[in-house]
Amino acid sequence: MRSDTVTKWMRRLAPAVLLPLFGALPLLLGCAVSKSKYELALAERDACRLQAERCEAEKKDLGQKHQNLLLSLQQFEKNHQDLLDQLAALHSENEELAKRIRSLQEQTKKVKERDQQEASQVYRNFLGSLSSELSQGNIRIDQSDKGLRLNLVDKILFSSGSADLSPKGEEILEKVGFVLKDIRDRKILVEGHADNVPIRAGPQSRFRSNWELSAARAAAVARFFEEKVGIDPRLLSATGYSSYRPAFDNSTPEGRQANRRIEILLLPLTPSEIQSLYGTGPNPSPMAAPAGLDSSPGGRGTSDRPGENDPAGDSVPDQEAETRKGAVAP
Repeated sequence: MRSDTVTKWMRRLAPAVLLPLFGALPLLLGCAVSKSKYELALAERDACRLQAERCEAEKKDLGQKHQNLLLSLQQFEKNHQDLLDQLAALHSENEELAKRIRSLQEQTKKVKERDQQEASQVYRNFLGSLSSELSQGNIRIDQSDKGLRLNLVDKILFSSGSADLSPKGEEILEKVGFVLKDIRDRKILVEGHADNVPIRAGPQSRFRSNWELSAARAAAVARFFEEKVGIDPRLLSATGYSSYRPAFDNSTPEGRQANRRIEILLLPLTPSEIQSLYGTGPNPSPMAAPAGLDSSPGGRGTSDRPGENDPAGDSVPDQEAETRKGAVAP
């Protein structure tokens, strides 16, 4: 009885309860769908915001890079213009240097032609003044691009083993000096040479070796040019080479005799040397008389030198020269 009553009431209440529930069900489901879309929209918004921030950062970075590129381009254009200006300046300098080179080449050509003419004139003067000695073979004159060289065998200037000029030697040097006296634009190098026969140095010997003998003979000639002829001493130099610059074969008497010689070399002065000596050009300028050489021009007596004292000049060397470097006379 009671169960039937409950069932009966339930049947009456079911529509009243269930109908509102079924009516609210779509609303509940709709709320659930709207919330899902909202969350999705929020997520999309956040993603878009992040993307926008990244784009903004990239835009800012690209703007900075663009600005840097503009600055680099401006610097490049400035450097390019600077290089163009430098190139134009270098072209101008190159043209100026080319003009100077052409001018110097012309001047050099004229100087060489003048030097050759002067050297030829000096050569002819020597030929005229020293004709007899040249014909006898006691003097030889060589002319080259480097300068004029006189080769005088020692026997026409000195006694055997001596550095004193003989009367005949002074006569010959006066003729040579007469030609050299008016030369102002050339150095006059006096070189003394010996053969390879060593000197037998004794207690009374003035010269210990061929170094001393060759240097003393060169100094005697230079001093004669200064004191007796009046050549400007600033143009003179005297050097002894002993036996170490032979012109001929020392294995024969004739070769050794030819190697015992005085050579006088004329070399053109450089423009700087001319400026130093004369100021502007090769014209004599007033100057104080230079101090004389300390030593006498030559020694008295003879040496115990087999090659000098023996008329044939053919003797066996008995000692080696002490050194092998040039000795400049004091």
